[in-house]
Amino acid sequence: MREIGIYCERIGPAFWAEPINAVSNGAFLVAALVMWRRAPQPVCRALSGVLAAIGVGSFLFHTHATVWAMIADVAPIGLFILCYIWAAHRYFWGLLWG
Repeated sequence: MREIGIYCERIGPAFWAEPINAVSNGAFLVAALVMWRRAPQPVCRALSGVLAAIGVGSFLFHTHATVWAMIADVAPIGLFILCYIWAAHRYFWGLLWG
């Protein structure tokens, strides 16, 4: 596996080379759980699930720092952006698919 070490936070190739970044991703999981419980609407649950996936993917990237872990990090972020844009158009502005 090809490692990615082109940014300043990474101090080496070890699993815990970015301990603060890795541990702080738990905040995404806490936020996802809180929002899952506070908003039972399907779109809110979907966004909460993607938020949890962001936390897991980011943890993987900040511990493994490989290409596959980078994809696990950025793919859920992209999905969250797309879901949020759809939800904002649908629920804030009342726009339909057409």
